[in-house]
Amino acid sequence: MRIMERGLASFDIYVIVSELQDLIGCYVEKIYQLSRDEILLRVQQKTANQKVSIFIRNGELLCLTQKQFDAPEKPSLFAMTLRKYLLNGKISEITQHEFDRIIKIKIGRKEGDYTLVCELFSKGNIILLNPEGRIIRPLIKQEWASRLIKSGEMYMPPPPQTNPFHLTEQDFKELLQKSSKDLVRTLASSVNLSGLYAEEICVRAGIDKNTKVSALHEISIKKIYNELEKFLIVFQQGKIQPVFVKKDGAIIDILPVPFLSYTNMEFETTLRFSKGLEPFIHVRKVIKPQETKHRKNIEKLQRQQTQQQELIEGFKKSIARKKLEADLIYFHFQTIEKILQEITVLLRQKEKVDGISKICQNPLVKLFDPTANELTVFLCDEKENTFEVAIDFRKSVSENAAQIYEEGKKLQEKLKGAEEAVLLTKHKLETLKETDVVEEKKEIKHGKQWWFERFRWFVSTEGNLVVAGRDASSNDLVIKKYLSDGDRYAHADIHGAPSCVIKSRGMNDEKLPISEKTLEEACLFAASYSRAWNQFGEASAYWVLPEQVSKTPESGEYVPKGAFIIRGKRNYVRCKLEVAAGLIPVGNEEKLMGGPVSAVAAHAVRGYVILVPGVTKKSVIAQKLAKTFNVSTDVVEKLLPPGDLTIMKTIGFELH
Repeated sequence: MRIMERGLASFDIYVIVSELQDLIGCYVEKIYQLSRDEILLRVQQKTANQKVSIFIRNGELLCLTQKQFDAPEKPSLFAMTLRKYLLNGKISEITQHEFDRIIKIKIGRKEGDYTLVCELFSKGNIILLNPEGRIIRPLIKQEWASRLIKSGEMYMPPPPQTNPFHLTEQDFKELLQKSSKDLVRTLASSVNLSGLYAEEICVRAGIDKNTKVSALHEISIKKIYNELEKFLIVFQQGKIQPVFVKKDGAIIDILPVPFLSYTNMEFETTLRFSKGLEPFIHVRKVIKPQETKHRKNIEKLQRQQTQQQELIEGFKKSIARKKLEADLIYFHFQTIEKILQEITVLLRQKEKVDGISKICQNPLVKLFDPTANELTVFLCDEKENTFEVAIDFRKSVSENAAQIYEEGKKLQEKLKGAEEAVLLTKHKLETLKETDVVEEKKEIKHGKQWWFERFRWFVSTEGNLVVAGRDASSNDLVIKKYLSDGDRYAHADIHGAPSCVIKSRGMNDEKLPISEKTLEEACLFAASYSRAWNQFGEASAYWVLPEQVSKTPESGEYVPKGAFIIRGKRNYVRCKLEVAAGLIPVGNEEKLMGGPVSAVAAHAVRGYVILVPGVTKKSVIAQKLAKTFNVSTDVVEKLLPPGDLTIMKTIGFELH
């Protein structure tokens, strides 16, 4: 249902509020909280002994309804608070705040008027205010830089939006001139029409919605403004003609007036917009799937690419202009030199007024203001085309030309950077287009969570369990709690590396000797999961005995959180930075393990992938591996090294 996808716009709120004026003077009889974000206010109407309800879905919908709902057996705390202050109160005022998606319902009691504020934008909120405007209770506690929504605070509405009903033609023109976006997005955001209504104004004005605002002529701007005015008058005069929008016989939307932008649709009139929203009560906003996020990321990069191309074109034009200006200065060398000589003589004189006037009368001089250091001259090219060129009158002709050439060179450098940036964006776009969206699918069930899964871990080729910290806190924990006699400690020879414990036991706590191969694998593990990953192709790591590891500093030393003091001989190993990932048997299930290639190869049940430092974002690799191994991206990201990667090789399977 499109109405739920687009949400209520400010124009929809305007119409709803105008129709709800019939409820002023009515009493609130019942209040229910139907669900976490749905409120129902049952109202006794003044005539015909009829009852109607105001249905509010937080952030999404507010309408009149006569539907029957199953009331919860036990009222929520928020419902009880509303009942305490609003039951049997008389509705005295229903207003729209500014031209925003906020409806305020004022309900009078003996002690004063309470206000129920319904914010229908973003995540929304429903807020109860006391007669002084202080918050009694909000549905959701919220905090922004400019306002705080919590009990006891004065209610502060969000910063005011543009009100199109108050825009003069000059105001409208200035808003458009400030925008660098296309027409429809400028009308939607800067003029505060919302996307749906902005598209309708574009259609009524007969102008392509994707037109850049900067490319619009005065006549087009005036035409858009005139169409907007005609549209607004319909609302101001209350000439609303609510219609259901139907497609293939099914209602897909409701509009305050028929829209020209809805093509190949049927319209069916309805009496009231606020009541016409009732069929959409059962329709909930669907959480957008990952495909939508994927598409939005692609669209964002496409917009970025367009902006970068426009920037490149701008640089090219500026470079060409700079070259032209410098060439023209040399072409008119003697003429400019004569003007500069006159200015030099003038600047030595005490009285300058007559001299300035004389220079300004020169037909080649457009502007001369020595107090502002400004001199602009008219220069013609070989085809008699005239150009305005700014000259620094405190410099010689050659120096002016050289300066402009230098400005052109700087622009060339910026152009080069912009061209590199657009290539990078193009690469990102191609990568994103090639990346499949990870669909929701049944993942491997992890019935048992093993203690070592809190840390980085792997099982060595010979079966020893190796665990390492993920951060300073877990570095401390893994050493204090799990480094025992007979174990070994490993660490990369670089700041920002995990502390590793090589257990003299296997996953099932069986005793195992620690071989040289296991120590080498542990050192490689420590190096690969350190900051060295994105800096070097190789790194050094070392291993020591448990008794060499201490948290106790010497006098005058300080040991930061997650760090340890190593005393005595260190056994160094030179490590090539590469890791592998594959599913290995753990108990009665399979778990994804990341670690040294030799260790993963020894235990992987259906093949593995080898990863090296590279240029692909971790998130992209995680998506590919998650789909391949049928696990979540979170699981994959936890076992990947800290930086960009490249998939060097796959063994035993083909990568999705």
